[in-house]
Amino acid sequence: MAVEERDWAKLPRNVLMLTFCKLGMHQVLLRASSVCKPWREVAKNPTLWRRIDMGMSIRCFRRICKLREENSIVDATPLMRAIGTEMTKVAVKWGGNCVEQLLIGPACDANLFNYVADRARNLKSLSIIDNRAFCNVENMAKTLGQLKQLEELSIVRCTTPSGMMMKVVGTKCPQLKRLKIINPFWSGTFTTWEEGTSTQLGIPEPMLQLEVLQLVLTSTTTVELMKIVERCPNLEILDLRSSPVQVTNDDIRNRCSKLHTLILPHDIFSQARNQYCDHYGDMYTTKPLII
Repeated sequence: MAVEERDWAKLPRNVLMLTFCKLGMHQVLLRASSVCKPWREVAKNPTLWRRIDMGMSIRCFRRICKLREENSIVDATPLMRAIGTEMTKVAVKWGGNCVEQLLIGPACDANLFNYVADRARNLKSLSIIDNRAFCNVENMAKTLGQLKQLEELSIVRCTTPSGMMMKVVGTKCPQLKRLKIINPFWSGTFTTWEEGTSTQLGIPEPMLQLEVLQLVLTSTTTVELMKIVERCPNLEILDLRSSPVQVTNDDIRNRCSKLHTLILPHDIFSQARNQYCDHYGDMYTTKPLII
C-alpha cells in the first residue's frame, strides 16, 4: 500500500507557529523560511520575533566554518560578522515594532546598531555580549539615544572603560529600570582614551526609575558608590562584585541601608548573593535580569 505523501505547505498556520518556536531563530532564518512561500509568510509573523537571541549558536558557527572551508578563507571573522549582521537585520525587520527583547553577540558589525535603532523603536530590553562595534562610544550614544522605550540594558565584555559607558548610559537612557555592566577587562583604574585622565564611574544624570544595577568587575570606588545611591533614589538591588569599593563608615552604610539587596566584593559567598543569583541569574548570564 502506497504511503500518501504529505503536502507540508498546507500545514495549519498555528501548527507552523508552534513548530517554528521550537526550532529556534537560527533554524527559522536559515532553513524553515526557505522551504516554501506559506512557510516564509509564517516566518515573517512579527509575534515570532518579540524576543530575538542572536548570540552565535553552535549550528550557526558550524555553517560559517563550512562556508570558510568552501571559500578557502583563513580568517572567518569578517564572514561571521557579515552573516550575523544580515541574520539579525532580517529578524528585526520581520519583528518590526513588536520586537521587545534583543540579544546581540560578537558576530555583528557597527551598521547593525543603526538599523536596530531605526526599526525597533519599541525595544524594551537590549543585551550586548562581547561586541566590539558597540564599544565605540559614538555608536553606543547614537543607538541608545533613539531607544526611548528601553527599560533594561546589559553590556558584557565591552572594552570601553566603565566610566565612559556609565556616562553615555546615564545621559541617553535616564528611563532605565535595570542596568548590568560586566567588564572583565578591568585591571585597575581606567583612563580615558582622549585625555589620559581617570574616568569616574558616577552617574552624570539622576536615574529616577533605576531599580536594579549590576557593576561587576568594574572600577567602582566608594565615592562613586555614594553618588550612585544618591542619584538613583528607587534603587533596590546593587551588585558590586569584584570591584574595589569598600563600605566602611557609618555614613555609607546608612545610605545603603535602604537597598533591598547590596552585594559587595566580599559578599560573593553570602546568602544574599546566592538568593540574588538564583533569581536574577549569575554574572555572565545572557538572560534578562528580570523576566
